[in-house]
Amino acid sequence: MLMFKITLLISALLLSFTFTACNSKAQMDVNDSGSKDVSDLLRTLIQKEKEINILNQKLEDCKNSKVKS
Repeated sequence: MLMFKITLLISALLLSFTFTACNSKAQMDVNDSGSKDVSDLLRTLIQKEKEINILNQKLEDCKNSKVKS
């Protein structure tokens, strides 16, 4: 009977450690993917900001050329 309780306790501990390790890995994977998504969004935002600045400059140039004419 004592051997059964010890085996059951060891099995429960191993199962607990396994679930904890899986949970930690899954959480780290989620955090990493979130960071990658944010990085991609920031790169896209910076690129769009550059495009907007170029268009604003063209608009300003066009406006200035019409004023001179």
